[in-house]
Amino acid sequence: MKKDINFIGTVASVMLLSAVLLSGCEDTDYPAAQPATTPSTNQARFLFVNAAPGAPALNFFVENTQAGQSLGFGQASAYIPSQVGNIQLRAKAASGQIGGVIGSGDILFRAGATNQNNFAAAANTNYTVFVTDTLNRPRPTTTNGTNPGGPQFLTVTDNLATPAAGNAHVRFFHLAPDAPAVSVRLVPTAPASVTATPAFLNRAYRVTSVGSGTAVTNYANFTPVSAATYTVQVYTGATVPTSATVTPALTVPNVTLETGKIYTMYARGLRRNNSLGAGVVIHN
Repeated sequence: MKKDINFIGTVASVMLLSAVLLSGCEDTDYPAAQPATTPSTNQARFLFVNAAPGAPALNFFVENTQAGQSLGFGQASAYIPSQVGNIQLRAKAASGQIGGVIGSGDILFRAGATNQNNFAAAANTNYTVFVTDTLNRPRPTTTNGTNPGGPQFLTVTDNLATPAAGNAHVRFFHLAPDAPAVSVRLVPTAPASVTATPAFLNRAYRVTSVGSGTAVTNYANFTPVSAATYTVQVYTGATVPTSATVTPALTVPNVTLETGKIYTMYARGLRRNNSLGAGVVIHN
């Protein structure tokens, strides 16, 4: 009988184990998938601007993801999300080749004059990437330099904090290759209650900050201004003239800055062929 009892116990154990294994093979009752309601903080975002006079329409890429398609001179892309860390920024001609000293090559981000390191993208950070310079900008003479000349990237960080009620945010960059340093004044034209005339002084070509340490002035920072319609006056030199008899080098009327909006203004074109103008990027 002992042998029979052991046999019966063994059979019962096998049956119990089989039941456990079978129950483990049943489909798990997972919760229904829900879409994300907030943006990931583990990414960067890039907006591209074609500000290179004479350059063809360009396609922009972050790694191998296209960020802007066939952007002509003065045009900007929307923001595109990207992974963080070391990433490649590239621009290709939308058709044919870029030409000039680059020829059939691409425009690549270079972290320094003597290397081709990728861009270091920080998490939860927004960037604007300009293509600047002319097709025939000479190759720099830097020893062991990797810059081939021609159009190149200029990258700035964007603080997209929401402007206060009744305000817009604006900044200015000088991206006209053959123009001297300029100063810019915004003259309000409407409504009549807006009287302040914000100014951006002594901006040199492709310079994004001046000074160092605690005394640095970062031109990538946005300035709060009253939401209004302005005439943009661009003067050559380090200051805005106080005399109304001084004629601006460039005047752009009827520039409306809306409440809550964030803008980048930039000088563009070439002085030598009278093509100087101003571009505006809307960030939100």
